[in-house]
Order: sequence, then C-alpha cells, then structure tokens
Amino acid sequence: MKNKRLVSILGGVGLVVIGVVLYLIFHRPDLSESIVLPFIAHQKPAIDPHLPGPTPLSDKLDEVQFDGLFDLSANPSGIVYQDGLGELVGVDQDNVVTVRLKPNKRWSDSYQITVKDDKYTIAKSRDHFFSAVDLQFTIRRIMTLGSLSPDYILLIQAMESPGFEGPDDRGEIRFRFRQNRIWKEADIKESLSFKILPEGSPMNALNYTVGTAAYMPLPPKEGVSNYFRTPDGGAAIPDLILAPFIDNSTYTTELRNGAINVLLESPFGALSPVLTDSRKFFTKSNISTTMFAVLFNTGRLSRDQRTQLRRLLDSRLIADRFFNVGTPQQRHIQDYKGNRDNYADYVNHSVFPTSSYYIEEKIVEPAPARDNAPADLSLLPDTVRIKACTNFGFREEYSELADILNDPAVTRGKVKVTIVGNEEIQRGNYDAVVVAFTGYRSNFLFDLYDIFLRQPDLVTYRINLEVSDDARGAQTVSPGSFRRENNFFGLDAGADSPDKADVNQFLQYVYGFMSTRNIGDKQEYSRRIDQLEHGLSLGAWLFSVPSLAYFSTQFDSTSISLYGVASQLSTIKQWRETPDR
Repeated sequence: MKNKRLVSILGGVGLVVIGVVLYLIFHRPDLSESIVLPFIAHQKPAIDPHLPGPTPLSDKLDEVQFDGLFDLSANPSGIVYQDGLGELVGVDQDNVVTVRLKPNKRWSDSYQITVKDDKYTIAKSRDHFFSAVDLQFTIRRIMTLGSLSPDYILLIQAMESPGFEGPDDRGEIRFRFRQNRIWKEADIKESLSFKILPEGSPMNALNYTVGTAAYMPLPPKEGVSNYFRTPDGGAAIPDLILAPFIDNSTYTTELRNGAINVLLESPFGALSPVLTDSRKFFTKSNISTTMFAVLFNTGRLSRDQRTQLRRLLDSRLIADRFFNVGTPQQRHIQDYKGNRDNYADYVNHSVFPTSSYYIEEKIVEPAPARDNAPADLSLLPDTVRIKACTNFGFREEYSELADILNDPAVTRGKVKVTIVGNEEIQRGNYDAVVVAFTGYRSNFLFDLYDIFLRQPDLVTYRINLEVSDDARGAQTVSPGSFRRENNFFGLDAGADSPDKADVNQFLQYVYGFMSTRNIGDKQEYSRRIDQLEHGLSLGAWLFSVPSLAYFSTQFDSTSISLYGVASQLSTIKQWRETPDR
C-alpha cells in the first residue's frame, strides 16, 4: 500500500515537472532576430543626441539612431572611430581639417512605416539625403545650447569659430582647428563625433526621431518606440525592442527566464548568482558610469556640520557593506580590465570619481586620508535626516544603502534614512539626500552641471543654468544659477550666509570648467573645484559601481565589443546571433 502511494506521489511530481518543462517550451517568448532591452516603465527614455538624457538608456539609444561625421565605437583592442557621415581626408600644417561628406546616406524618413494588427511594413518614400545644410543646422543648434551640451565643449575646444567652408565640387568641407596643439587623427574624429540632425528639425523637442544610423523608431506605444533596422543601416539583427518593467530588481530573473536577452547594467554592478550558466549567458564589462553620493543640504546643515557628517560617512566601510565583502553573500565584481573584487578601486574621495580622467591622470589628487579625522558628533543634529527615493531606478541599491546608513555600527546612531516620494525631494525636505548619478563620462568631458545645477526632481530632468553678458560683452554665469530651490544642495548664490563668497566662487569655477575652450584651463578648474568643494563639504561621494552587461548566448560574443568610454550600443549593428542556434 505504501509503495503504491509512493509511486502515486512520484508520478504526480513527474507530471508537474513535465508540465513546467512543457510550459517553458511553449510559453517562453521567441526572441530570435531581436535585441530586447529592459527599462523602467515610468522612466520613458527621451532621445536628444546633444543633451544628457534623463535616464541612462536615453543616451545609449542615441547611438542606435544617429550618426556623426565619425562614430565612437570599439573593438577588442580598444576605442576606435569609424566613418559615419564623413571621411577624413587629412589635416594640413595650418590645422585645416578636410572631411569628405557622404551625400548618399538617407535619413530614416525616406521610409514610410505602416502598422496594422501589431504588424508593420516599411516602404520606400521620398528620398531624403544627408547634406552639408544638415551639418550646418546641427552645429547651429549645439552652439545655441551652449555649455548645456557636451558637444558644445568639444566644438569650442577644437575651433575658435565652429563651422566649416564648402562643400567643394568633390563634396569636401574644411574646418579650421585651433593652432594651440598638434591634432591627432583620433582627437579630430572625437571632436567631430557629435550626432547630426536633419535641417528643419525643431530646436527643442522631447524626442528626436529622424536619423541615419542602423535603426529607425517605430510608431510609439504608450510613449515609447521600438526600433527596426533601416534598409540602409546595415544592422545584422532586425528588431530592437524596449520591454517595460516596474523596476530593475527583476531584470536578472527576466533574463534568466528569457523575457529579455540583454541586460546593460546588472544590479549593484555585480556578477549575478542566477546567471552563472556560461552555456546560456556571457558578460561584457565597461568603465564605470554610475556614482552614488550623499548630498548635503546647505540650508539645513552648517559648514561645520557638513564637515563632521562627511567624516562620519566612511565611504570604504559603506562600499564594503554595499557589496557584502567578506560574507557568504558577497557581491563579486569584475571590471573591464579583468580585475575581480577590486572594491577599493571604486571608492571615491572627490566629486570626480576614481574612474574619471581627472583622477586616473592625477590631474586631481585628493588624499584619501583628508577625511579620516574622527567625526565630532556633538556638532551634528541629534538626528541627521537623509532621504532617498526608490521609484526611479536603483530600487534595490537605494534600499540597501538606507539599511547600511541606518545601522548604528556605521553611523553611530546619528543618521535616519527614510524612503520617500519624489515630492519630498522636490521640496528639499531633507538634511541630506542619496542620489545616483548615471551616465557620467569618464573622459575630460565630465559633466558637473548634472551634479550641481540639476533640478532636485527625479521625474523631470532640467539643468538650471543662467548666463548673462558682463561689462565687456563676454558671457558669464549668473548667480541665479544657484537658487536654494533649484539644486539638490540648497546652494543659493544670492543668500546672505557665511558661505556666500565661497558659493559664488564655486559657481564660477563650475561654469569655467564646463565652458572653457582650453584643456589646460579645464584641468586647473578641476583642481580648484575639488579643493573648494572639499572646503565647503557639499557631499560624501561614496563610490561608483562597475558597469557589467549580461547577454544571452543567443548572441555571438565575438560580435559584441565594449571598451572604455564607448557606449554600450555603439557597436549594435555588428551584433550577430550565434550560428545554428
């Protein structure tokens, strides 16, 4: 009797297992000929190739839609620049750079998309070819955006008056580069790698959709477009699909279950314990682009209090706790150089992250020991109230940091971190706030506006830069750029306070760093910013997280190259599926 009962139970278990297997076989989505990327449903990407995007995915999608004269890419050996809408002819002894345009490149609106019953067809429409007037329009737009655009910084550092002569009868144009340096081919191509929009595009739009690159956007659904390869773009894989999810906490599970096949950023920047099967997944590492920081509210904490709070927040200790170093739950990491579990390399001692050009090249040399004096707790409020919002990405990471900072063993019972909605952040109702800065550039174009002039609003991305002309007619930054309510720090250049002179000086340094035409000046500004920010104690810059991407072995790993500052999607048209899969 018992044996019959055991057989019955085992038979039932077997049926369940068979049922699960059959379900996975017949209900697992078919992602063949598709690249499927996740995004957080209430953080829709907005595509503007000349401005930093509100989400990390926004800036990566620029590479999918738009070309520059030259396009940043990567191969197994490092960063490369490929011909986009131009071909470098040469540079003469007077630093006149000659580029041959590619007038046979079509804009994506040369094709008409028809959607019916969730199926679409693409048909030829009126030819719309790239020309020099599109390049003129783009340069004019970038110059109008000014130092809000990283491309503006590139252009004014390359040319006194950004623009070109031509084209001549060979389709060649000429740029007059500055005489103050020897221009190498890679430097020229980097300066001309800004993405080009067609003439007649709006000067300001929420989304730009017409490009010349590998993919074209399909008509949007619920405000978000998927993409299909353009007939002229040369992409190997036809479909690029954006899949919405509530937050990033389920991304690894969705990849394991086959709902997505690419994860551009893993939670905590760490190797995932659920994606260890090398027969199904492989990884690619890139240089870090995300930094976690605690920003201090200067309207609620005095300079002395901010100094003691910075000393209390031990970045190395917090990073070790964040990655569970030395515990069975340790989050293992791997950087793009192949180093593993090198947590100390990600600890920051300055607003310039350790992985940035300014630290790597020792332009800025913050001494790790400068904040090692013990905190004087008697100067701090009874409770330092820190706020964090988990509704706009990094839900798991913010929650983990909240638990760490609330631990008396870390902050000696002086800190209370609360998870709040965006409205609390907008009102500045905090002594300090935890913020993740994403998509920062590791090269000399590090974006300080994103940190110091950004509106304290996690829904709408806005930079509050006001400029005016001085007595000589030169453009300068207005004190109105620092108003208490328009930055995370509560900095106010017009308010009477003991810090007023330093706050105004700091604003001048930030503007000087972002707008200068001279690399040497930029380096000097970076040193001054580091020193004055440390004196003002505006934040604790905690740590960066590795940039680790996971891919399904649906893809041929040899077709995907990530390296250094190259965007994770800059080589997307070369991605291929594994043969015979």
